[in-house]
Amino acid sequence: MPVVFDTGALLRPRFLAHEFTATKWDSSEVKAKFANDLCRFMAADFKESLFTKALYQRLSMCWGHIAHYNREGFFGEFFRSLRGRIDFLEQTLAWRCFGDPEYTYSDVEAAVNARLGSCDLLVAYRALRAAEVENAEREMLRHLQQKYEGGNTPLIAPTPILHPGTLPKPTSRKPSTDQQAALF
Repeated sequence: MPVVFDTGALLRPRFLAHEFTATKWDSSEVKAKFANDLCRFMAADFKESLFTKALYQRLSMCWGHIAHYNREGFFGEFFRSLRGRIDFLEQTLAWRCFGDPEYTYSDVEAAVNARLGSCDLLVAYRALRAAEVENAEREMLRHLQQKYEGGNTPLIAPTPILHPGTLPKPTSRKPSTDQQAALF
């Protein structure tokens, strides 16, 4: 049964400035813009063109995420694959939103986490990842069945099974220097 997900739930209602506390460095309007931009980015399936420098700079300082040296590294780590998106969402949702909102974005983190939790984005991505893995495994199975059951004879003879009583006895002869080097 396919998982149906309404990405618009991340965008409704828009976050408003009065919902956040201004910091010494950023206004409540700036905090609301960040929250809305982040939700828009997630709702658009983490579209790279929406991952602006400003979004990266703030996001790399929230939810315990690290900068990964630059925007491209952060994007590559978290958003190029389903596995990365799941890792991002798991880390984000597990964060406890520490700090005083007068000095941090903890109020934004809590508001975005509440929205993420209510819309089940992580559940949707886990379902997509499970389908991706299943499809890859089925393709591998098809390939292996064709290889081993498809009538093609293997190019290499099957490896003989050695029983303990038939193992060759060790020789007392010392291996040559070349043979010793091949062992390592």
